[in-house]
Amino acid sequence: MTLSRRDQALLVGLADGSLSGRRRARAEARAHEIPGTARLIERQRRVAHALRGEPLPVSAPQVVPVHATLAWRPWLAGAAILTTVLALLISMMPHGDPSTVGRAAERAMLPATGPPPASDGVLLGAQVEGVRFPDWGTEFGWYETGIRSDVLDGRATETVYYEHMGHRIAYTIVSGPALPVPADARIVKRDGLEIAVYHDPRHGGHDIAVFERNGRTCVLAGHVMEQETLLKLAAWRAGGDVRS
Repeated sequence: MTLSRRDQALLVGLADGSLSGRRRARAEARAHEIPGTARLIERQRRVAHALRGEPLPVSAPQVVPVHATLAWRPWLAGAAILTTVLALLISMMPHGDPSTVGRAAERAMLPATGPPPASDGVLLGAQVEGVRFPDWGTEFGWYETGIRSDVLDGRATETVYYEHMGHRIAYTIVSGPALPVPADARIVKRDGLEIAVYHDPRHGGHDIAVFERNGRTCVLAGHVMEQETLLKLAAWRAGGDVRS
């Protein structure tokens, strides 16, 4: 997880109590948008108490390991210490799924680099090793808007972007043998297809569905009202034209 200097300053201000009025309101609003900050700020408040020689809250642990490594440096003080501690705490926060599947899901945050592929009404012209992309327009109202190509961990990928009522999702097919899915994914079976579903709290929170078509890993990722939408799209077979 990477925070801008402005976000770090806001979190430090919330932790040490130096913000008030509109600045504090803005900082609190921003903190709600960043996953995991509530726990991060609470931990930093405890560090701030310890650095000022104040007793920790009764509910707080009485040991602050980071303080022990910083307290003897007199030239580190105040906000400088808190900023250092914040960086250390951020480095210990979960960084999301580092796997090839996780990187494929991140295509949802990138722009298309080409126009949408042609359609025959059921399938699109784009494909990866024989696995073609579906045309969901008529059945579900999700229309393809663009495409991009990438290489992830030595594997060629194609991503088609679809939009529906202001929502955008990315469908990525990864070349090569099937990939393992994240361990914390929920496994759902729809129309004989096994789909691994999970939520990525980064970048506003993407819902992600991972499944196989003809032995190739397919990843659906984006913002949807309900995860059920991804399940329906993934399992759609168009009367057998979309093959597993």
